[in-house]
Formats: sequence, structure tokens, C-alpha cells
Amino acid sequence: MKEKSKFKFLFILLPVIIFSCFSFNMLYAWASSYFDAYHSFQKLDGKVSSLAKNFKGEYSFIIKDIQKPFLEISCGENRPYPAASLIKLPVAAVAFKAVSEGKVSLDDKFVINARDITGGSGIIKTMPTPVSLTFKEIVEIMISDSDNTAANKIIDILGYDYINNGFKALGLKQTILERRMMDFSKRKKGVENYTSASDIVYLLEKIYKGQLIDAESSRSLLSFLSKQRIKDRIPRYLPKDVKVAHKTGLERGVVHDAGIIFSEKGDCVVCVLTKKVKNYSSAKKFIAKLSLIAYNDLYQ
Repeated sequence: MKEKSKFKFLFILLPVIIFSCFSFNMLYAWASSYFDAYHSFQKLDGKVSSLAKNFKGEYSFIIKDIQKPFLEISCGENRPYPAASLIKLPVAAVAFKAVSEGKVSLDDKFVINARDITGGSGIIKTMPTPVSLTFKEIVEIMISDSDNTAANKIIDILGYDYINNGFKALGLKQTILERRMMDFSKRKKGVENYTSASDIVYLLEKIYKGQLIDAESSRSLLSFLSKQRIKDRIPRYLPKDVKVAHKTGLERGVVHDAGIIFSEKGDCVVCVLTKKVKNYSSAKKFIAKLSLIAYNDLYQ
């Protein structure tokens, strides 16, 4: 478990904040809030470490208070993991980048034929073909339904080079797209898509702050993530009225989930990547339990 190194910046900034504050009460309230949150993260760190000891497989995670960016706990956050369907989030980010650059319009329509249909998750495969969808609809379905056909259609529209260059332009460091969804023949040859917890959390923070491409793109992506139909990981044990905007990933030996948990007392990012998993149910419960611990310790 890595130390919360970013919290150290708090003490570097403290003298500046002291001189800039005009009200002692304001400073006291601010400091109390941060120190209370810091102690909550200390307790959370211990509980997460205890939970992780019993996990069968490899894992990487970040838990971060999105409104107090000095506060986070993480482990292996920069290690590349096979992305599975989590790659669809950075692909969606590049899709909105393409719109901003005029490469494609959200209202452009694309025809999906029978030969385009991809197995695995998604709803397009249930639609009569040919089906005509706007670029915006394809991106939304790719995220909210984790639709493989939609993801592959976007890859066809934008191309590998544009998407991978887009990842770099957005500031992603460990994310790369090398194959289409469900292309197991390439996977057997070692061709894989990769991402990391740090890259995914970076995107989620940009979306949350309205800074991914622009405010409108951020709002759209947040809306798509909020409509995620798969709820067996981060939201699983949370109260039903808690809003979660997230994206899952599942493939042989790989179980992921990453998203934003919203609460009345604050909002946090939880990103958990796992690999070399033999029991998918246990991995999903591991992510769900970690998310519940974070929610309870930070905001209850």
C-alpha cells in the first residue's frame, strides 16, 4: 500500500493559505475539514489493506476525494493492466475530441450492418440490421451498455492511429488500443489493450470538473456513465439512492470498475483493476466491498 504522498502538499500550501485568508473562522473550518478527512483516509487505508490481503489475484486501485485532491490512497496505480471494456472510457474521450476537432459530428449517422455485429456485451446485437445510429448514440451505447459493436464501430470510424494519438494528447500515459473488442485471436498472440488506474482516474476527474475537452463533452460523458447498466461492482452494496457514474470491464482473468460516487457530504473516485482472477464473483465482491468501505468511512 503506498503512502498518501499528495497530502504532503497541504503543508507546503498552508502558509500561503494562512496569509490569504481574512477570517480565522474560515481557516479553522478549512483546516478542521481537511484534518478530519485525513484521519478518515488513514482509517480507510488500514481497512483496505486488510481486505486486500485475502484477494486471490493481482490488483491496482485508487480511492480519492475528488473535492480534496490531496487525499487519496492507492496501490500500483501506474501499472498497465489489460483494459477489457474499461478501454471504452478513453475511447469515448477521444471520440469527443474528434467532435471538437471537426473530424466527425455528434449528429452524423452511421449504418451498422450484420457484418458489424460483435458478440459479448451490448444491445446493438439485438437490433434488426441494418440500423442507423448517430455518432452520439453510438458513444452513449458503448458506455452505458458497454456495447462491443459500438466500440468497434468507433474504432472503424476514427482508426487506431487517431485514437492512440488522442490518448497521448489527452495526457494518458499507460493507455493503448491494439485490438478490437472480442478479438480473441489477437489476444492469444499477445496483442492487448492496456490502461492504468491513474489514467482512468485522471479522465474521471476531468469529466467531473467539466474539463474533458469542454464542459458539454464532460456533461455528456458523465450522463453516459451515470446510465451504466452493470451494477454488480462499485454500486453493489451502496445505498440504492447513491448516484454512481462508472464504467466496468470484464474479460478472461480480468475484472474492473472505475467511477465517481456522489454523496451529500462529498464525492470520491474509486478505481479498481484486477487481473489473474480465477473467481469472477469474488473479484466483483472485492471491488464492491472496497467501494462500500470507502463510502462509509469517508461520508457516513
